[in-house]
Amino acid sequence: MKVRLLDLDRGGAVEVEVDEKAHPIAIINKLKELGIVGRFETVIFGVSPNGRQVFYVPAATVAQLVAYSNQTKQPLCFRRFPIHGYGKG
Repeated sequence: MKVRLLDLDRGGAVEVEVDEKAHPIAIINKLKELGIVGRFETVIFGVSPNGRQVFYVPAATVAQLVAYSNQTKQPLCFRRFPIHGYGKG
């Protein structure tokens, strides 16, 4: 399943191919694999009604996450956060 996410930090959209039955964490792993998210970063993803905030969506699968986005007509998006304590020393 192709998932289109808005990048709220850098602007623009990112499209990733993820198994629809996979846990949503597969999206983070795919973003890291493609180099979109850094090694010492993680992301929070969900829907954004205003293009600034990310509202978390509790979903067991990628398909549920996409269905919620389509049902509420709010785009899926993500925002980066550093993983503190990694990469130093």
